[in-house]
Amino acid sequence: MARRRTNSRTTLTTVIIALVLLALYQLLDSNGLLSDNSPLQADTQGGFVEVHFIDVGQGDSIYIKTPTQDILIDAGERGDTVVDYLKSLNVDELELVIGTHPHSDHIGGLINVFEQIPVKEVMDPGTVHTSKTFEDYLTLIDEKNMVFTVVRAGTKRTYEDGASLEILSPSNPGEDNLNEASIVARLTYGDISFLFTGDAEVPSEKQMLDAGYQLKSTVLKAGHHGSVTSTGDDFLDAVSPEMAVIMCAEGNSYGHPHKETLVKLENAGIEVYRTDMHGTIIVETNGAEYEVRYAN
Repeated sequence: MARRRTNSRTTLTTVIIALVLLALYQLLDSNGLLSDNSPLQADTQGGFVEVHFIDVGQGDSIYIKTPTQDILIDAGERGDTVVDYLKSLNVDELELVIGTHPHSDHIGGLINVFEQIPVKEVMDPGTVHTSKTFEDYLTLIDEKNMVFTVVRAGTKRTYEDGASLEILSPSNPGEDNLNEASIVARLTYGDISFLFTGDAEVPSEKQMLDAGYQLKSTVLKAGHHGSVTSTGDDFLDAVSPEMAVIMCAEGNSYGHPHKETLVKLENAGIEVYRTDMHGTIIVETNGAEYEVRYAN
């Protein structure tokens, strides 16, 4: 924003006020009461949470950094895109990885992550898939002695830094539609919350609504890359997000995101960010407010 310059005569009173303000600034700074590089000041949580919606093309990958936890949800197709991104952030270990469901555009890149970055625990919906990608994914989890946790709706983790992660789906997944087995997780930090929906579609959304879970969230990761099969009207009303992130590739063969979804989000007054248009999208919060930026 351009700063407007005005001309005025400097007075003794102006000089005195300026010196007092400078002394106050130096006093606050010396006592560590001023924020450093971040435009957000730490709230009562004592730190910041960052959520990175990593541009992996036609797929999902979300890195969550809390004051005490490094969490990864999915990693797109096979390749080192996510590994390289995590290494650029000096991530040398992950406390938790969530493989939302067995499709390769979600767990393929986790194979590369498992090969190069230590992982303590993997959450999985426990559905079986016959693909080589899924076989390799399970083999590495076993070989690396990671804790393998099959999760169901209602599982909750509360961390000492004030963040909490709750699993809202699946409840009783089958193997006929792997999208419906997607793990849906809600991250809360202070007053700010994120809903990560994987490829969950309308039937899963209805189950969550019927179960009475707290769905209202500040940020929604739109289900199934913005497909018309997700983000139903009732579900969107319940979540009532301020912003939505759609993860998809430019010019993808599926036509994601579908026009119907975009119109629905626009009509609801929700700000939309897309990895096919904006690249990697980063949301940082202190638990009271948040800001959005793009990776360099």
